[in-house]
Amino acid sequence: MTTLEKTENAIKKSSMERVAFETRVQYTPLPEIVFSGLSSDLSVGGLYLRTKSPLDAEDTFALSFSLPLQGQGVSISCNAKVAWTNFETNRRKSNYTSGVGLQFLDLAREDHFTLSQFVGANDESKKMNIVCAWCGNHLGMRKGPFGHTSHGICNSCFESFEE
Repeated sequence: MTTLEKTENAIKKSSMERVAFETRVQYTPLPEIVFSGLSSDLSVGGLYLRTKSPLDAEDTFALSFSLPLQGQGVSISCNAKVAWTNFETNRRKSNYTSGVGLQFLDLAREDHFTLSQFVGANDESKKMNIVCAWCGNHLGMRKGPFGHTSHGICNSCFESFEE
């Protein structure tokens, strides 16, 4: 891989949408030993795992975690690689606790789709317009697919409806 390709890949990875998301993550850095930690954020490409376990960049292992979808937990399992570390000796992100950035390696297509939906639905920067269905006045913004419009009813139209 050329330096240009590596740079382009790094830009793609760092620009992925991330959402703050805390969930229990099980991972196996050693054969037959399961560790557990908490995530801090999540993207379609990986997650940040808060841990004090001595993991090194490029370490690979199996991991699993659950997403709360439609009132039930949906399990995501795949192999992951330590993309970067953030410990006291090499603090890269001072606003993060000790841990590692993990890159998903072999995420199933269905799990990729599920993660995409989850991240998109929980991205606070994504807002949709709300307009009055009767008069078209702008009512504000709410979380939803960016650029889409939903409808409500403004106070004026609601009051005229009650009369």
